[in-house]
Amino acid sequence: MESGFLPRSIDPERAADQCLMVVGKLDLAPLTRLREWAAEEGGRINGRLVFARDEQGRAVMEGHAEAALPVLCQRCAGVFLFEVRADWRRVFVRSKADEHDLAETGVDVCYHDGPLDVADVVEEELMLALPMAPRHPEDCEPILRPIAGAHPFAGLAGLLKRDRRDNK
Repeated sequence: MESGFLPRSIDPERAADQCLMVVGKLDLAPLTRLREWAAEEGGRINGRLVFARDEQGRAVMEGHAEAALPVLCQRCAGVFLFEVRADWRRVFVRSKADEHDLAETGVDVCYHDGPLDVADVVEEELMLALPMAPRHPEDCEPILRPIAGAHPFAGLAGLLKRDRRDNK
């Protein structure tokens, strides 16, 4: 299946009625949180959304997104392309009561009334999949390396002794 760009918005109810599957790319430009997380311009995002109905007739979306983002390694401060993947399943409800009932079962529930912003969903799921401190997958040299023979806290002992003498 050839893929273009994911649509900007989708009505989950109509998409579920059609058992719709959309596959495509997503532009990083409108995704402000991911853009702020990236170390520089660039990167790519591919996604797939599949809509259907569950046993109770509710609209369900299963999604998958993959991104390669230029990020700053928190160990060596070098920029590298970080691969991140996210998979999710959401059930759409039309009332807050249904949302509350399903939330207690551990199912990801989305209260909606109208079209779904595809970029928001993909960005949210990718943000949840990102690590707190990205690092190169292979070993890299840390920015600060211990200096052989250095004892960074050695001077504290002298300060403590001086402080005790001064307080007597």
